[in-house]
Amino acid sequence: MAGTFIHSTTPQKFMVRSFAIPQLMMLIVFAGGMEPSQAAQEAKPSASHLSGSGHQQTREAHWDYLGVEGPEHWSMLTPKYMTCETGRQQSPINITMAHHGHHAETLEFHYQTSELHELNNGHTIQVSHTSGCNVDLNNRTYALRQFHFHEPSEHHIEGHAFPMEMHLVHQDEHGHILVIAVMLKIGADKPVLGKLWKWLPAQLGQEVSVPLNLSIADILPKNTRHFSYSGSLTTPPCTEGVQWIVLEEPILIAQHDVEQFVGIIGHNARPVQPVGNRHIEEN
Repeated sequence: MAGTFIHSTTPQKFMVRSFAIPQLMMLIVFAGGMEPSQAAQEAKPSASHLSGSGHQQTREAHWDYLGVEGPEHWSMLTPKYMTCETGRQQSPINITMAHHGHHAETLEFHYQTSELHELNNGHTIQVSHTSGCNVDLNNRTYALRQFHFHEPSEHHIEGHAFPMEMHLVHQDEHGHILVIAVMLKIGADKPVLGKLWKWLPAQLGQEVSVPLNLSIADILPKNTRHFSYSGSLTTPPCTEGVQWIVLEEPILIAQHDVEQFVGIIGHNARPVQPVGNRHIEEN
């Protein structure tokens, strides 16, 4: 079932600011699709933790995408990251042989025009906002916390990787996490993404307020048919129980925008993980 956009617009004034954060400590523990009691014990983040990007960076165990701190070695950096190796519902995955959902999912986007802030956290460009945006999935409301980008795409569809992937990270009142993934392919400039790219912060810890009247709904494809499955964070500590929605229709990005992102962040995609006995549904 295709999703529904409910799009409101609230004009705002914007100011540009850029500053370095002397010391970043990004700590998020995500849990979605779990029983509330399990989520509370294992992965319910506090408000201060939700400034992160789905990327958990701790003082005692720095991680990266290359070399001895890369994905093949995450579990060896600290016992806290052991799930990256021992977990059986890890993300991303290669989406193939999806089954039509037995129960039609209701997916509604309630995204407002909002002031946006772009942060270079060293692992990605993370975009947060100042006004309420949320998604309703099967009558459960998830608030949008932030969105960020990976190059190349982390998920594959029928063995095909895309040039980039965008993750929109949501959380409900119980701490459950819903991540909506959108694939990006090379094409003509997408006006909204082109405007965001104009303000990418190039320095680690730099944050920029984007002077745009922008609704995130304008970025998403009109067709919101999607795949869904239960997975994990794609970055340490690789916590499982995350509900994933992967939109089938990609959006467009210019080649030079991809190159600009890589020039700032580098390649930041975790390899696909075994699907195991999980079911992938298509709605």
